Amino acid sequence: MRTRPRPYQNLHSDLHREQFSIYKMKWLIASMVGAVAIFLVLDSVVAQKPIRCFVCNSYFQKTCADWFNNGSYNQEPCDPGVTMCRKIVQEVYYDDQWNTRYIRQCAPSGEVGGDQGRECVERTGTYRVKMRYCHCDNQDGCNGAESVKIPMIAMLLPALTTLGLLFRKL
Repeated sequence: MRTRPRPYQNLHSDLHREQFSIYKMKWLIASMVGAVAIFLVLDSVVAQKPIRCFVCNSYFQKTCADWFNNGSYNQEPCDPGVTMCRKIVQEVYYDDQWNTRYIRQCAPSGEVGGDQGRECVERTGTYRVKMRYCHCDNQDGCNGAESVKIPMIAMLLPALTTLGLLFRKL
């Protein structure tokens, strides 16, 4: 003879099934958000194209001097890992006169000045040499133009916040 299950056993079983279903849904959402976050990081780090900069020297190319015409030179891709462009204004005193040269190039090192690289660092050498270094990293050709770049944390913050909230309640 078959015995009927007691009413509280079915209630316990239904409650357990519902909790397990909610847990699976949270886990699925968290996994999807995590996958999107990983994709964003890999997309920006692994597939990142090197920055392109203007490369010229006014000693050899007079049109490289200021006022610089962006249309007069092509932007050249920098080596992998190089993330900045540089403009150097070099003043050298020789032959009883000051000579100014402009050098535009890829920059493997340096520090981006204030106002997105519009503020430059000035150095004075030991024998009548003055240098002004301007570094930028906000767009291709920024050593001859301007733009704004969105920081990586601004893209990842919503995904990381969602993950944190989901795992806090699991």
